[in-house]
Amino acid sequence: MITHLRGTLLSKSPTYAVVDVGGVGYGLAISLVTFDQLPPASEAVHLSTYLYVREDRMELFGFADEEEREIFELLIGVSGIGPHSALTVLSGMTLRDLQEAILQERVAELTAIKGIGRKTAERLVLDLKDKVHLSASAAGEAASEAKPGAGEEAAKALMTLGYAAPAARQAVRKAVEKHGTDLSVQQLIKLALKER
Repeated sequence: MITHLRGTLLSKSPTYAVVDVGGVGYGLAISLVTFDQLPPASEAVHLSTYLYVREDRMELFGFADEEEREIFELLIGVSGIGPHSALTVLSGMTLRDLQEAILQERVAELTAIKGIGRKTAERLVLDLKDKVHLSASAAGEAASEAKPGAGEEAAKALMTLGYAAPAARQAVRKAVEKHGTDLSVQQLIKLALKER
């Protein structure tokens, strides 16, 4: 199994990258999260990988970090989710938002991802709730959030105003980072609206 590649990035697009390792070009399917973290072409790159093997084909998937690959492996273990659907899920939400959506059983957010229906989202939550944990970085972010419940209440209010769930949570996190954790729900909403 190929677990990682270290080489020179030859080319990249939002869904595909080619890495030259010792004169061999490896084509990798990637998520938008990984695409955003890739360096410019012709620079050194290191990607965690997953080799997907079936009777009729082999595909290599690349990830910016080990945590994204681990979530990918959990996703493809869910009935009805193949590797390309898993990449779509990883591209549709940040890792933290995905982990929180699964842990808090927010099925509606998962169905907002292209290609994920209600039954698949429910199966995702059911199968992964006990396997997914907030990463160390996500747990650190959670610890720096506002008063217990205030951040989630502010995010819900923003969603009522028309924000997409991930955008609402990101705006609240930015407000907390800039203005501290001792904020009321109303203050958080006002500050998050300015983050737009």
